[in-house]
Amino acid sequence: MQIILAAIRQQRIPEGARMPSSRVIAEILGISRNTAKRAVEILVEQGVLASRDRSGTYIAVPPHAECADDNPSGSNDTIDWLSRFTLKLNSEFEVPSIRPTHASFLYGQFDASIFPIGRWRECERSALSVTEIQNWGKDVVDEDDPLLIEQLRSEVLPRHGILARPENVLITLGGQQGRYLVSQLFGGSETTSGIEHPCMPDMARMLDLSRTRVRPLALDEGGVILGDQMRGCDTVFLTCGHQCPTTAVMSLERRTALLEQANRDDFVVVEDTFETEIFANGKYPPALKSLPGSERVIHIASLSKLIAPGLRIGYVIAHPSVIAKMRALRRLIHRHPPGNNQRALAMFIERGYYRAFLRRAQAVVAERQETMAAALNLYFPSADWRHCDGASTFWMRVPDGVGGRALAASASARGVLVESGARYFHKDQGRDDHIRLSVSSIVSGRIEDGIRRLAEAHRDVLLGGTGA
Repeated sequence: MQIILAAIRQQRIPEGARMPSSRVIAEILGISRNTAKRAVEILVEQGVLASRDRSGTYIAVPPHAECADDNPSGSNDTIDWLSRFTLKLNSEFEVPSIRPTHASFLYGQFDASIFPIGRWRECERSALSVTEIQNWGKDVVDEDDPLLIEQLRSEVLPRHGILARPENVLITLGGQQGRYLVSQLFGGSETTSGIEHPCMPDMARMLDLSRTRVRPLALDEGGVILGDQMRGCDTVFLTCGHQCPTTAVMSLERRTALLEQANRDDFVVVEDTFETEIFANGKYPPALKSLPGSERVIHIASLSKLIAPGLRIGYVIAHPSVIAKMRALRRLIHRHPPGNNQRALAMFIERGYYRAFLRRAQAVVAERQETMAAALNLYFPSADWRHCDGASTFWMRVPDGVGGRALAASASARGVLVESGARYFHKDQGRDDHIRLSVSSIVSGRIEDGIRRLAEAHRDVLLGGTGA
């Protein structure tokens, strides 16, 4: 069937032409007559071919074919589209698009080596049963999968110390959609939003789109600094678990003080649980949302970043009135995340596969962290780098005045992908003295060689005099 379709698309068979008989097609393609006959029937069902009684089968003429022109994509320059856009969006993304030949230290990539393929396929097959399709296939408008909500409440949230009712939960397309919805609901030209500096780049851009006044918040080794710099903010956006990008973990004492200040100074705290699933095991402070006095906290998380980023499932925990507004805004965008993905993930959690996967991922990431730290100490002994246990990323100031972008470009030429830290400094344009390294998707055996090549790339920039 694909061979016939290709021939039609490439105009080797003209429109309106009569197709050979199924016997002739079978002989030409070297397939059985039944297979050829079935392929023709399918193409008739699809409207690619047209069957005429007592005449044969013909290539169908597409409707409005006479209206086709030589520029179907409208790629001429008669309209100045740029002048018509009302939003200022930067479509550039600094992560290299080439495939690494030796090592990739980019964050958030899919790690097939630890993904439980067999168990996930089992859940996908179960979600495709007739009964399950009848559940998730219908139009539920803006509702979420009840089984996924229940599994979140019983199996996932307790790991973070959070107790929630169904009306406190919204399923999102990854943590990214949760950030966008919150930024739109709590932004506006009359508001002030505090955000860490450096911070997650996309969060800063979302706040810019909301037209809120953005206030950069300084950090120290324990995360965001409390006190005067937060006063006057309506909302503050924080990554308390593992600060992005420095990986700093906020202590329980500072979390408690943060909630006290939020209540005293009347601001909302958006707790973005960037990369906390790995270490939600009682060894680290519980989520901000789990603490007494956390009514002002909006908790954003992802269920798929660690498992498979392409799955795009996250959630928000907040007061029911907040969830209701977010649900209404989400409905205007795309109603709800795909029901089949929600149901498959719910089964994955219900059957204990999610918990088992986290245990394995914890062990794997811990091993990679040790290997990375040893490699950095060996090949960059004078470098100042930050890493808190449980994070898959390392935040390194590049030594000897070498720029992060120059080092990333030099490393790419050696088959190693790293990310410049420049884009994390949203209020310090031109700053380019850090790189961000991740072990989320690189096996331990490739880490030392990758860092060795990175050190060679650093030397190349120094010798070339292009680092400053």
